[in-house]
Amino acid sequence: MVAETQSKLLGRRRVFLYFAVFLFITMLLDGLAELDIPIHAVDDIGIAVLSIIGVIILAILWKKESAASLRTQNNILIGLTAIMIIFQIFGIVVERASPMDFGDDIPVLIGLIIMLLNGFL
Repeated sequence: MVAETQSKLLGRRRVFLYFAVFLFITMLLDGLAELDIPIHAVDDIGIAVLSIIGVIILAILWKKESAASLRTQNNILIGLTAIMIIFQIFGIVVERASPMDFGDDIPVLIGLIIMLLNGFL
């Protein structure tokens, strides 16, 4: 039972790392493209910053693989993902009138919800 839990927590960490790197690259590029209206870039740049913070935390704690340490990492990553979802909801509200900037918001929100669910399933 303990090995299964530890392997599940390691898998969650890897999935978060994959999503965080993907979000960092895509949100940074999208945020830079939306800089013509700075308020539209806030959500994308915020998500990119939180993603890189998550990657840095994982890099610092990478060698710590005890079940307790992995649970702590998982909780930190769930918290970061929840904050990212708040940023994305803010982006949806702000960008809904601009079709060019709004196009990426719903798919990113779905991806963030999947990241959040990854922390619990």
